[in-house]
Amino acid sequence: MKKTRFIPYGYTIREGRTVIEHTEAEIIREIFDEYIKGASLKEIAESLTQRKIPYTEKTDTWDKARIARIIDNAKYIGDDEYDQIIDEDTYEGAVSMKAARQRNTVQRECEGIALLRNRVKCADCGSPMLRRVCSKRQINESWTCQNAECGKRLRISDGDLLQKIAILMNRIIENSELLIPKSKIRIVDSPTVASLQRQVDTELEKEYPSEEYIVEKVSDIASQLYKETQAKKMIVAQIARKRASMMNPQENFNCDYFSDLVDYVTLSSSGKVRLYTKVGTEITEGENE
Repeated sequence: MKKTRFIPYGYTIREGRTVIEHTEAEIIREIFDEYIKGASLKEIAESLTQRKIPYTEKTDTWDKARIARIIDNAKYIGDDEYDQIIDEDTYEGAVSMKAARQRNTVQRECEGIALLRNRVKCADCGSPMLRRVCSKRQINESWTCQNAECGKRLRISDGDLLQKIAILMNRIIENSELLIPKSKIRIVDSPTVASLQRQVDTELEKEYPSEEYIVEKVSDIASQLYKETQAKKMIVAQIARKRASMMNPQENFNCDYFSDLVDYVTLSSSGKVRLYTKVGTEITEGENE
C-alpha cells in the first residue's frame, strides 16, 4: 500500500509493473456494488471509515471526493497499463447513476432555493436578503442584505446553504423539544387585566352586586389572561412536535419538511445560519445540541 496515491486505489507497483492490489480491488468492487444498489457517496465513505479500511498507509479516512474519484475512474475496466477490476457494464451503470443523481441534486437545489427566496433575512438588521449569482467568482452564489445602511453579504453556494439548513432541520426532527417555546413568567397583571379586576371589585362593593356582570368580567379576565400567556403558542408547538415526530432525518434539504416547520432563515456575514420556526423558537448552528 502506498503512503500517498500516485496510482489509482486498487493497484500497486511490483517489479516495475502496475498490478492489481487484490485487497483494495475487493473494496473497489464493493464501492461500485453499493453505489449501484443506491448507497450515497457519503454513506459509502462513512462505512469504510467506520470499518477502518485503509486508504493509504497514513489514513483510513474516506470522504465523498475519494469515492467519487473511484466511480469516475475508467481505468478499472482495464487498458494497456491497468488490469481489469470491474466489468464495463458495472462501470457504465455506476457512472450513469452518478450523472442521474447529480441532475436530481441540481433539481432539488433549484426547488429549495426557490422556496427560500422570500424567507431569508439578515441576522444583523432583520432586513430581507437577495440572492445573486456571479459566474466569475469561485463560489457563484451570494446573499446580500437589502438594507442600504447594512448591506451585509454572505457568499455561500446553494448546496452548502441547503445542507446547513438540512442539518438544522434534522436537529429538530431528532429533538422535538426544540419546538417548545421557553416559558415567560408573568410577574404582575397587565393594565387591561388590572382594569377588569377593578371593575369586578367595584361591583362587589355594591350592596346588591350583579352576578351576571361579575361573571361577564371574570370571563373577560380569563380571555385576556389566555391572550397574554403562551397557552395558544404551546398548543401550536405541541402540534408542530407531533408533525416533527412523524418525520425522518434527511440527507438532503426537504421542501415539505421546511414548509411545515420553518418560518424564515437568517444569515450572518460570518456564515452562521439560524432557523426561526413557526412556533417562535430559534435553531442555530453550534447551539441547541
